[in-house]
Amino acid sequence: MNRALSLLGLLLPVMVQATTPNEALLQQAVSEGRVRPFHEVMEVASLLPVRVLRVDLGEEDGIWLYELKLIDSENSVIKVGYRADNLEMVWLKGHHLERLFEPRPPQEED
Repeated sequence: MNRALSLLGLLLPVMVQATTPNEALLQQAVSEGRVRPFHEVMEVASLLPVRVLRVDLGEEDGIWLYELKLIDSENSVIKVGYRADNLEMVWLKGHHLERLFEPRPPQEED
């Protein structure tokens, strides 16, 4: 997961620029609390047993939404949407979604 976070840290400026039509609008939304910081959505995503492939941020009708493309341990692609203001999950799409809610095995100590 740490490698994915490092890679996303490098790609985030490119991804945000590609998906955000107006940087000033995004900065205003962040300062007003309508968009939670990127690291917070990654913390929420880390609670799921998946790897993050892509993160998009967009706005529609005044509501900002983080859209994540994920892959689980069986290589199933999952898409999830979080409200950007409170990081509440608003939709989840994919196959075998039940795997997201199975108890995780204990992690081994290094």
